[in-house]
Amino acid sequence: MKISVPGALFGAAVGAIARGLVIVLNVGSPVFILALPSASIGALVGLIAGSLRHPLLAAGVGAVLSGLVFEFFMIACSSMISWFDADGAKVFFVETLLYGIEMGLAGALAGFAGCAFGKYYANLRKDDPPA
Repeated sequence: MKISVPGALFGAAVGAIARGLVIVLNVGSPVFILALPSASIGALVGLIAGSLRHPLLAAGVGAVLSGLVFEFFMIACSSMISWFDADGAKVFFVETLLYGIEMGLAGALAGFAGCAFGKYYANLRKDDPPA
């Protein structure tokens, strides 16, 4: 399987920005220290998904990786909250489902954008005459 290095790097940049923005927009104030862990996960997701050669596959892989990582973290948080308040844990988990969808969309965007850039860059290289 061939990977696209420019697509992976572009996907990593898009993933870091997109997941960081999801946190900043949902928290409501510029709390960049909270956005850094999410942005680093977004960079990894974009790196993996953006390196693929098929745009829809890349978007799907990005969405699954980004959304699942976030939801697994929320399941762990809900589990800890349930020690103190079982109903509160259910409410917490349901209210964070929207964030999970947003994280999945951020991963899909990173994968699709990275793959599209990789294809664009490959076409530029084909059209470039050898020196």
